Amino acid sequence: MQTRLTGRGLRPPVGDYVLACSLAVLSVTVIVSAIRMPRPEGWSEAPGLFPLICGLGLLGMAAILALAAWRGPAIEEATNADSTQSEEPEPVNIGRTLLVGASVILYAVVLIPLLSYTLATVIYLFAVIWYFWRGKLLWIVLISVGAAVFLSETFQRAFSIMLP
Repeated sequence: MQTRLTGRGLRPPVGDYVLACSLAVLSVTVIVSAIRMPRPEGWSEAPGLFPLICGLGLLGMAAILALAAWRGPAIEEATNADSTQSEEPEPVNIGRTLLVGASVILYAVVLIPLLSYTLATVIYLFAVIWYFWRGKLLWIVLISVGAAVFLSETFQRAFSIMLP
């Protein structure tokens, strides 16, 4: 988290507050939409259960981000001896950002319709983890297969959701 030294002391950039507010608005919208979905046989088989869980998670993340932006930098930076030195922010790698966005679109539009959900997810996770982590190949394969099988089995068995 980047902080700025001002006459009034250390404070986080405004972007953290904007992101926290945006996440909070998005999460409340998801939560309200999920609650409005029909529940003919209770919450256990409601189509809005997963969006509700995701919305609550997003709301929690927004609260944590806002709290960290409000309290965190002043506490962390005040303890550092060289807190008066300004660090340059890391440059944004537009190429990587575009590659990630294109890979998500490729996954959703090409891989899932072409292959089964589980196989498409294994391939996608393998490619993403290999690109960003570059750890041992065996670990990448195990993580990709394990996560994809866990997700597909959880959706099908625990939530009774048919996958593409």
